[in-house]
Amino acid sequence: MSLFKAREWWGTAVEAATPGEEEECDAGCLLVANVNNEQPARDKVVVGGFSGSLRVFLPQAHRSEEGEEVSGYRPDHLLLETTLNYPILQLAVGKFVSSNSLEHLCILHPDRLVVCSVVGVGGGGGGGGQGEHFRLTIAYQHKLPRRGHSLVTGTFGGVRGKHYLAVQSLDGCLVVYEQESLAFVTFLPGSLLPGPIAYLPRADAIVTVAADWSLQCYRYQTIAVASENDNTTNNTTAAAAIPPNNNNNSSNNNRGGSGGRRLTPEWTQLLGEAAVEMKVVGGEEGEPVSLLVLAQRGIYCFKESGVLKFVKKLEFDPSCFTAFIVDKGIHICVASHTNTLLVYRETQLKWASQLQFPPVALTRADFPGITGALVMLGEAGQVQVTYLGTDPSLFVAPPTETREINYDHTDKELVRLHKIIKASTKDTGALVGMGRVPAVPVVLRITAHTPLNTVRVNVAVEKPIGVTQDTFVLRTVCDTSQIMIKFYQAEPYIPPSLSVTIITSYVSHTGAPRINTVQLELPLRLVVRPCTPSKEADHKITISSNKAAVNLPDLFPELVQDAGVGTAIGLQYYNGMEVTILSSRTTNRYRLQSDSMAALWLILKELMRRLKGYWNQPSRRDGEELQLGVASSFPTHELFFEIDAHFIRRKKHKELELQLARRSAQFRAVQRRLLTKFKDKTPTPLANLDSLLEGTYKQIHVTDVITENLKGMEEDGCQLSCVVRLVLEMTRLATGMSDQEFALLSAAVSPVVHLSMEQGWEETTDAAITFLLRSYSRPPPTPMPRDAPPTPELTMPPDTSKLKKHLGILLDKITKGGAQLSLDSTSETKMPELSKETVWHDEPEDPSEPPPPPPEDDPTNVPLGSRLGEDRARSARIRSARQGPRPPLTPASLSEDMPEEDPATEPTPSEELPDLTGDPAAIQLPPPTVEEEPRATSSRHTFTRPPGT
Repeated sequence: MSLFKAREWWGTAVEAATPGEEEECDAGCLLVANVNNEQPARDKVVVGGFSGSLRVFLPQAHRSEEGEEVSGYRPDHLLLETTLNYPILQLAVGKFVSSNSLEHLCILHPDRLVVCSVVGVGGGGGGGGQGEHFRLTIAYQHKLPRRGHSLVTGTFGGVRGKHYLAVQSLDGCLVVYEQESLAFVTFLPGSLLPGPIAYLPRADAIVTVAADWSLQCYRYQTIAVASENDNTTNNTTAAAAIPPNNNNNSSNNNRGGSGGRRLTPEWTQLLGEAAVEMKVVGGEEGEPVSLLVLAQRGIYCFKESGVLKFVKKLEFDPSCFTAFIVDKGIHICVASHTNTLLVYRETQLKWASQLQFPPVALTRADFPGITGALVMLGEAGQVQVTYLGTDPSLFVAPPTETREINYDHTDKELVRLHKIIKASTKDTGALVGMGRVPAVPVVLRITAHTPLNTVRVNVAVEKPIGVTQDTFVLRTVCDTSQIMIKFYQAEPYIPPSLSVTIITSYVSHTGAPRINTVQLELPLRLVVRPCTPSKEADHKITISSNKAAVNLPDLFPELVQDAGVGTAIGLQYYNGMEVTILSSRTTNRYRLQSDSMAALWLILKELMRRLKGYWNQPSRRDGEELQLGVASSFPTHELFFEIDAHFIRRKKHKELELQLARRSAQFRAVQRRLLTKFKDKTPTPLANLDSLLEGTYKQIHVTDVITENLKGMEEDGCQLSCVVRLVLEMTRLATGMSDQEFALLSAAVSPVVHLSMEQGWEETTDAAITFLLRSYSRPPPTPMPRDAPPTPELTMPPDTSKLKKHLGILLDKITKGGAQLSLDSTSETKMPELSKETVWHDEPEDPSEPPPPPPEDDPTNVPLGSRLGEDRARSARIRSARQGPRPPLTPASLSEDMPEEDPATEPTPSEELPDLTGDPAAIQLPPPTVEEEPRATSSRHTFTRPPGT
């Protein structure tokens, strides 16, 4: 920050052509020149804008009534004000008319190039005197073959007494006009995007910035010769310019090509950053010509030959600059976006001052009453003529307050600021507005009595519960290994389950793969916190008991706010949803109520678990087993609502994916068409393909909507899972069904909702329910035919009406009709029960006849694949012994040519399994700790495998 301010000598604000709108200007909208050919010559300020307004000012000092010289804007300083029909991109001045040698004004529009003259009417010598006014007269105009971006003028080809024009288009095409005639159209190699462009008069070369941020210099003669072959092939000639107010010859200017010889730059310099602006200084009275390039982080100065003279690195973001030579030294004025102007003599900083606004264009001029003034243009049309003064700024920094340092207070403040910094830098997409949530630290201890190889531990949780790391790979475990993990709530919605499955897979010392599974329950405090009980709620469930009502603080000691109230307790999820538990000592009932039906499931499950644990204590057993029932209606309407919400999300996801596929195919097709046009040697109109490409690209942004819809579908899936689990549990309590029947019902109406798009929850559940309903209607002795037709492929249904109808019938049959769930009449064989420990063998078995599980002490339960060197006959006998007696052969099977097997022989006893961790019954989780980051010191939880397994 500089102590000095730039002194304003003259200034005004340019308004847009439309009243009430703010003007917009860019780097090319400012020009300082003698545009009206006044004698003696005086600089005028020409300002254009994107609204099409054009104004010419003559800043000058004037005498006040007291005879003093006063500066500032007066209305008579405005010489010309007009509005054009197109936005003004850049202004230039030069000898552009072949019939005379006067200075003319060149205006670049997006689709045309206009050369005009500023003519004074009424006398006064062209200085804007009394009775004199100015008007804009168009000399000629060119219709551009492509959308223009920037303009450069000069004595191309070494001509004298006149200037030519070169227009750079948005796609890097260069169009050269020799005054009223079109010379050629060419594409410079690497100029895929437009950038700053400059002309070196002595070298007769054009300098551009390529798309790879390299500075490239091409001689004008090389560009003209390379384009001459293509012009000769097309048998084209230079077309005449368009006369004013005549659009009939516009098609004549659309010639030119990009063919011919391949252009080779005279020299190339790599900048490594984007260029903002380029200026050429010197060349007068034997001075060397220098090319200055303003980049995003530095100023580069090159000679005409491409040799680097000096580099000045900048520690700020520059907006524009200007350069001039004083005393044979290059002076550079650089303006920044922080309203600062810095003056350098080559690489040495000479002056710094503050500005009133960040300029987009900056130049140097001489006016009556001041020499060497800086003219700057703001983005909103502010025009200001300033000079560098020495009046200090009125702002004075306040004195620092000296006080005694309190180190304790400073340390607390530092800790608080560190927490704020961490919270602002981490990804906050997982928890939105949830603040601090608790985390449960767990230590997994793996103990092996024999060395184990390739031990892999996977931790599986259900959304929205998260874990710090879900996969661990231990190369070798010889004695004991410990793993530290933490569980937390990763998303702000209600979790359907707090179960955690820890799967340990390893390879024994004999090479056999083994798997050990341990399940545990996370504490309820992980997802809820205590709150004030609410009296009213939208959804209520009443649970009856054959035991006396238990004091709620005794069941939930860690979640009680007021221990004096024993009949009501309030729990709140971290997303704000509240659940209230009420107990009645007179009726021995418990009521759960909440505004969300999904929020009741987890609390109901925890209440039932704690009630069973409370009454199973030895001191409270009275010989009667706890029995719970449901004294409220089934929430079928809420279940159907959640099914519809989840199905709508799935349909929307499918529609978005289809739309994305169509737009992607359209985007690739348009790209191919554009590539074909760009490869064509003869430029042709794009036929609005660029607009179509841009619109298609914007429509491809639907991927953001797909991501948001996936998050919503995951949340709706958790809601649906909670309600399904609640309905299943209420059905179990109302009917008193056995564990086997409940498992069958849970398999049909699955409480697990996956994010699968191929076979979703709706179609798989509908197929399973339909199968159960058909099994009820079939007579018991009628088995399923073996040659039954294959089940049709499951596809996404058009709606959920059939699913809701079938689900309602099934629940009515179970709750009201007393139907018994069983598959004995519909299946020929029973599936064996899977043990908690599953052993994968190398040798395959017959899948058509699954054997019954062997007893634990069966010596044939050995990993056959690990016994290298056994012959096939011995392996067959062992498999026969493990499979047990075969069922009686049917007449169809007698016709098959089956080899007779020998009786099983006594195999070699299997190797002793190593002792792994994992006693789920011995797991006791500590109370959760509220923290944001995992800590190294946490309570350990040892999983010890029961002996004899």
